[in-house]
Amino acid sequence: MQPLEESSDTFTFGTARHEGELIFLTRRHADLAAILDEFTDRYPNRNTARKVRRILEQLFRHSGRQRPAELTENDITSWATHGNPANNSVYSRVSTARTFLKWCQRNDYVSRNVTEGITDSYTPLATYHRTYGGVQAKNPKRWLDHHQAYDVLIAHCQDGTDIGLRDELVIRLGLMGMRAAEIGSLTVANLRQLPVITWTGKGRKPRQATAGPSLIACLTKYLDQYRERTGCTGPLAATLPLLCRQVQGTASHGTAPQLQWGQPMAYTTLWNLITKRAQKAGLGHVAPHDLRRTAAGILHRATDEHGAHHFDLLDIQKVLGHSDPATTMRSYLDPMDTDVLDRASLFLD
Repeated sequence: MQPLEESSDTFTFGTARHEGELIFLTRRHADLAAILDEFTDRYPNRNTARKVRRILEQLFRHSGRQRPAELTENDITSWATHGNPANNSVYSRVSTARTFLKWCQRNDYVSRNVTEGITDSYTPLATYHRTYGGVQAKNPKRWLDHHQAYDVLIAHCQDGTDIGLRDELVIRLGLMGMRAAEIGSLTVANLRQLPVITWTGKGRKPRQATAGPSLIACLTKYLDQYRERTGCTGPLAATLPLLCRQVQGTASHGTAPQLQWGQPMAYTTLWNLITKRAQKAGLGHVAPHDLRRTAAGILHRATDEHGAHHFDLLDIQKVLGHSDPATTMRSYLDPMDTDVLDRASLFLD
């Protein structure tokens, strides 16, 4: 490998010899797969890395380009709007492409970032504004009331089985305001300070919440079952996953479903158990994040006999762990508050 040399339009970072011919290797002629590897290896979370790589691979397949330097603004615009996506999908695609091309520019893979100004008012993407509250989603976002959440959904889990107890625990944690990914990553160590539950939230932010009496009772019963089923006579190991998966194949053998204690539950399992429990309880489609919305909605609707709120915006922001109260208002409370529309309809009819 030779030292760096400057050519007329790019920088060489070495040379190679192929069948006697000297070939200049340049940053802008590097293999696409190698560039994507280098870019995504920066992400500490491998799931995030795979997701980002998949999005970028879709960009290059759609555009037919082989290198970042070949991409044009039209390529980004065509790919971002392909398939009649929702506004937020367009935003996400452009954001990923912008981050990637900024990194490419810093590392001399491209001379300029073609996403600069791509969403300005005079561009085709200017009309794709971000939306909140899932207004363009296939399934509308849900805010269950207290009766639906606790007297219907949770009651449906209380069937006396280990799986029912696990599912009840998942739903109670969601109704406490935890995200689905946070629930799925909990270990026994996160419960060592009960009634306070501590965990690492989105963006590696330290989070904590205080469990109420019903959640404490559910956790206590679940942990007792955990110890009994695993033959543990002392405290459970701190590294054990809190939520355990179901033993595969029990239904096909005609045996009752059982938990595989000590083995972590996949995110898809967590998603499925919430949606299936809600459907069987007659509530329709309820996504895991709807439980977090419900937590915000229940606190927002909690008022005294004079209509005064028990929890203000900053209180709910703290429960949800948002850095900015505008996020709480914009995504959790504003889409739920349709009272003014209902009252206006009486006068505009």
